[in-house]
Amino acid sequence: MTETLPEVVAPHTLRATAAHRTDGDVTLYGVQLSWTVGDNDGADWPPPADWNDGDAPYPHYYEVWLNDGQIRQTAVLYWPAWAPGWQLARTHWVCLGAHPYPQYRVKVRARLSDGSWSAFTNEVAVAVRSGDSRPYVDPIRGPRTAAPPRGNTRHGSAGSPPSRAVRAIRDNDPAEVCERARQLNTSRTWQEVVPPAEAMKADPPWNGSYLEYRKFFRGGDIASAANPAFAGLDLVGDWPAATLPSSAGEYAFSYAFTAHHIGETWTHQWFVTRDDWDPSTPLTWEDFEPTPFMTEIHGDPGVTRHTTGALPPKVGRHVIVNIWGGHGGPIDDNGRMTGEFFVSCCDVEFTDGAAV
Repeated sequence: MTETLPEVVAPHTLRATAAHRTDGDVTLYGVQLSWTVGDNDGADWPPPADWNDGDAPYPHYYEVWLNDGQIRQTAVLYWPAWAPGWQLARTHWVCLGAHPYPQYRVKVRARLSDGSWSAFTNEVAVAVRSGDSRPYVDPIRGPRTAAPPRGNTRHGSAGSPPSRAVRAIRDNDPAEVCERARQLNTSRTWQEVVPPAEAMKADPPWNGSYLEYRKFFRGGDIASAANPAFAGLDLVGDWPAATLPSSAGEYAFSYAFTAHHIGETWTHQWFVTRDDWDPSTPLTWEDFEPTPFMTEIHGDPGVTRHTTGALPPKVGRHVIVNIWGGHGGPIDDNGRMTGEFFVSCCDVEFTDGAAV
C-alpha cells in the first residue's frame, strides 16, 4: 500500500503503557501506543500546525513489532477531519489477549510515500501484569458516533480468502459441509453474519469508547456470530480452503462490501488460529492467536483490499477470522444505536506455493 501524499513523515518518540479493555467477563490486556509524527505530538489544542483540516502528511500504514518481531501487526490508521481527530493519527492500542506475557518490547515503523519503510522508532519495554495495567482511555475523550452506511443494501463479508458465509450461502459451494450448512441456516443473507439484534440491544457491543465482541460468544459459535440463523457456519467438517503461501512477504485480503461503515468508530481486525489448533473441534477464541495480525481503524470508503506483511508463518490448515464493527446497528428502546459487528471465518491452507 503506497501513500498518495507527497511528503509523508516518519513517526518517532514512541511511548507505550499497559492498558486493558473489559469485554463482558473477559479482560483483554494490551499496550497503548502513542508517538510524535510531524507537528502532531499529542496536544489537545490547538491543532498541529500541519493538520490541514485532516489532510495531514501522516502515514496511514504502520507495522508494530513486539519482542523483536516475534509478534507483528499491520495497523492501518485513518482519522476524521474534526478536532481532535489528530489524536487518532498518532495512537494505537495493541491487543495482547487475556493471558499476556509479563513484559513486551515494542517499536513501530511506517510506510512512506515511496513505498519504503521508515526507520523503527525507539524501542520501549512495557510490563503487562495486571498490577501494571490501567483501564483503556479513549484518545478522543468524548462521544463518538457512526457515519451512515453507503448504498441501499448492507454490510458484507470477507471475499478473499472467501468466508464460510460467502462459500456456503452466496456462492452455493457444492462441498458436503456447505450443503449441510445451508440446511441448518435459517438465513441466506450472507452479508449480515452478526449477533442477534435482541442480544445486541440487551448488551450493546459499542460501549462509547470501543467495540466489545468477545462477550457474545459462548464457545464453538464464532463462525455464526453466535446467531442461530447461521448455525451451519459453525459445523466442524472439511470446509473448502483457500491456499495461502506460508512465507509471503505481503498478502492482500479483500472484503466484499455491500455497504461501507466508515465512521471513526469502525475497525477491522484479522486473527489467525494458533499452531496447536485442532480442526476437528468447534472454533473458540482460545483457538486464535491473541494479537490480530492486522487492524484497520476508521476505514477508507475506496479501500476493499487490506494488505499485510505481518501474517504469522503457519503451516497446514488454519482459520482466519475477521471482526468488522463499530457504532451503528439496531436501535434500542431509548432510540440509541447499540453498535454491531460482522464476523467472517475463512478456511485456509498454508503451503509453500502461491496463493490460490
